[in-house]
Amino acid sequence: MTAFQRTIVAVAAIIALFWFFRWHTPDMTVVYPDNCTFVIDRFFSRSMQFEIKDFIDKAYKKQKSPSNLLPKIESHFPAVKSIVIDMQNPEYLNFSIQAYHPIFLINNEQVVCEHGKIFQKLIFAQNELEKLENISFNDTPTSKNINLLMIFFNSLTDNFLKDFSIRWIDKHAIWLDQKQGQELSLLVGYHVTPTQNDIMQCRNLRGQISDKPCKDKRGRPCKNNMTWVCDLRFDQQIILFSTNKGE
Repeated sequence: MTAFQRTIVAVAAIIALFWFFRWHTPDMTVVYPDNCTFVIDRFFSRSMQFEIKDFIDKAYKKQKSPSNLLPKIESHFPAVKSIVIDMQNPEYLNFSIQAYHPIFLINNEQVVCEHGKIFQKLIFAQNELEKLENISFNDTPTSKNINLLMIFFNSLTDNFLKDFSIRWIDKHAIWLDQKQGQELSLLVGYHVTPTQNDIMQCRNLRGQISDKPCKDKRGRPCKNNMTWVCDLRFDQQIILFSTNKGE
């Protein structure tokens, strides 16, 4: 047998083996369950939980392909942080849905979440929103100043936030207004974290100043509309001044 003939025989043998294995290899088909179950983050409102379940149910029944479904869920629900699909039970597919966790409110309208994500309030459960601090935000929200606000907010202790609310004018003018008691506000920049010692010094300075009785043109006592501001934006220096509330 010549070399050419041997080559022809070898090629024919390879082709025969290829077709043999092709026709005798069983098809591998993944069969997914018909039903879905859900574990959805408590931070989502009831209406949002229902909307997520309904969306997944309909999309899954239309096409039982979890890998194709995931990007659709993430696109339709931007507040969804992560999705874990458990396929161990042959009777159902279990979806675990996690939300971006809320950190605080701005202007009592929007929710700022981890990683600086901003969403509308209706996405989240009311009982969770009630736990959040509301920040008055007079600046234009951008990724940069929201990130600075988050850094500043996270630098404050829980005890401090119980006593003071936050008004963000810009990164160089942040007002911290005392919630109850003596009218006192602190004025800081985003890089300044007030301490309990700062508050004590401000209160001591305020206590050294006597308020003059306020009377209107008719000589009757007028409503006190003044607050004292402790400016902490300067190194080794505290400036105390009075101003009308809200200015």
